[in-house]
Amino acid sequence: MARGVRWPGGTRIRGAALAALPILLSGCWYSLSISIVSGGGTDPFVISSGSDPALDGDVRDDGAVATSGAIFAGFDSADPAPRPEYRGFLSFDILSVPPGALVESATVTLTADRVDLLPGSAEAILDFDSVDYDGRLSFPAFGAPGTPVRSTAAGVRVVGSRAVAIDVTPEVQAAADLGRTRFQLRVLCSGGLALLVDGAGARAGQLPPDPALAPILTVRFR
Repeated sequence: MARGVRWPGGTRIRGAALAALPILLSGCWYSLSISIVSGGGTDPFVISSGSDPALDGDVRDDGAVATSGAIFAGFDSADPAPRPEYRGFLSFDILSVPPGALVESATVTLTADRVDLLPGSAEAILDFDSVDYDGRLSFPAFGAPGTPVRSTAAGVRVVGSRAVAIDVTPEVQAAADLGRTRFQLRVLCSGGLALLVDGAGARAGQLPPDPALAPILTVRFR
């Protein structure tokens, strides 16, 4: 018989559920893994959740919305002035983090697959805020009220392709305390256009998808 594990809040889950499992949401597959870290007292849980490609995407300031392919954030140098702005969006499942849980750490890792700088720019700067656009990406998400991610208050500087890891511990804690089942990020960029890999591993240009580069949220809580 599989031994049950006590979940924060009193719910029990079977040991078999702690393995990495594919989760089906909104018709798209993405990954969720759950583990227990041994230690004194109450053992913390660690979840790693890939972003949901059905809810990832970008919104342009003229109302255009895209939910497939690499995610655009910033300003495209190929567009004539005044250039429209793109804002990127990422959505992660946090259903496994119940209200009342103590979030010890939370990190989002994503890949800037390509950065096209504007003329005269030496680098692009990414800014992040947590925003709740619920179960569908639409134009109102572009200007919806959000909370800046504290760890990136000075922005994240990028030139070319690179992986980016950001601390979102207080933001995930706040989302869990509100009983939200998703943690969602908005990505802004100045100085150029950043093309981010989405939850399906979609990349810039004609490069083949690579799920290993998809955004991941890792949360440790008890």
